[in-house]
Amino acid sequence: MSENLDDLYGDLENAVAKQSEPGSSKSNETANVEGGVDVAKLKAENETLKRNMGILYRTAKAELQRKDRTIERLQSELDVLRR
Repeated sequence: MSENLDDLYGDLENAVAKQSEPGSSKSNETANVEGGVDVAKLKAENETLKRNMGILYRTAKAELQRKDRTIERLQSELDVLRR
């Protein structure tokens, strides 16, 4: 069972977006003064967010399927006990 959970959450380590420290990043005003926001950086962040959303969706879907199987198993056990 734990091996199955490792497979389910194994790819999360690489997909978490790195957040910059508040003091180390430039404010929007500074970025605008220097010629605009770095488009490549925003595209990379967008791709990371899309990847994280996909992982989150697949994880939630797998969790729902796992819980559905558990409910079905418990319902079957209950039916056997009622007979």
